[in-house]
Amino acid sequence: MKKLFLLVFLAIFANTAFTQSMLPNGDMENWYPVIIPGTATNYEDLGVDMTDNWLTTLNSLNAVPAPIGPGPVTVFKTDDKYSGTYAAKLVSQTFVMTPFDVFIPGMLGTATLDFQNVRAILGRSCPGWKPTKLQGYFKFEPVNGDSCAAVILLSKWNSTTLQRDTVGYGKLVTKDTVSTYTRFEVPVDYSYPSSNLSPDSITILTVSSAGFNVISFMYSIGQPGSTMYVDDLSLEYPAGIEQSLMPETSITMFPNPANETLTVTLGKTVENGILEIFDVTGKMISTMDLTGKLTVLPVYSLSNGAYFIKIKEGSRLLNTGSFIVRK
Repeated sequence: MKKLFLLVFLAIFANTAFTQSMLPNGDMENWYPVIIPGTATNYEDLGVDMTDNWLTTLNSLNAVPAPIGPGPVTVFKTDDKYSGTYAAKLVSQTFVMTPFDVFIPGMLGTATLDFQNVRAILGRSCPGWKPTKLQGYFKFEPVNGDSCAAVILLSKWNSTTLQRDTVGYGKLVTKDTVSTYTRFEVPVDYSYPSSNLSPDSITILTVSSAGFNVISFMYSIGQPGSTMYVDDLSLEYPAGIEQSLMPETSITMFPNPANETLTVTLGKTVENGILEIFDVTGKMISTMDLTGKLTVLPVYSLSNGAYFIKIKEGSRLLNTGSFIVRK
């Protein structure tokens, strides 16, 4: 029955109009200078500043001090763009270390560098997001048969197994040279055993060498010099569905899946708020007033399936999420 629901869920997606949600700075327009005190080393990194960069790079390797560092800069601002003023240029390189060298792919996405363990920590919080696909525009200049990749992963922490369960996953790998900006799409596969869950983390990666290993860069494989250009990254949803990528307040929903009631808890008190419920086609099916932080939402009259919510205060969208009704 669970598998049947997932097939129906995906079939509805396949026959529905869609809307795009641009990732924060997914158009690659914002870059900030990084100056390393006491050195002549500096570079530009993606974002407004170090505290406002939803999409990140591995460029902070450049701040590794001697004698080990500095490490290579692998993502650059470029005016060779698809639209707007700038795009991102990802270049795979070798980090020359002692007593060995480490291959570092050009990587842009939701990855935070953990240099002490020579790896990347993945993911950003996503309160129930379930996009249908990751999309954008790219070019690729491979070296010696290398390949590039775009990846999207939605997961949920399992407090019993102390591991992450995969809710949805998609990956696109390209080996051929792509000399002009070309649209790419990475559909999200929601046919995993845990796809009925509401995800709490999203990982998005674009990588100039597809043989990357974020668990340990020591095992990454690729060719230095392979170059990928990326611009206009966005997520796709059914028409009418929005996701707040940088929400003004946190949101939790319990239990999820629900059968009788769903408790919605916000991170801050809301005055004169509105909660809107949509089905997977993007059709609004009900609204209710919100005041305070906690609201108990009756769901017993809803049919089994997936639903999306918007939390608004006046005209401002505070946050979004999704839940499942299963009776």
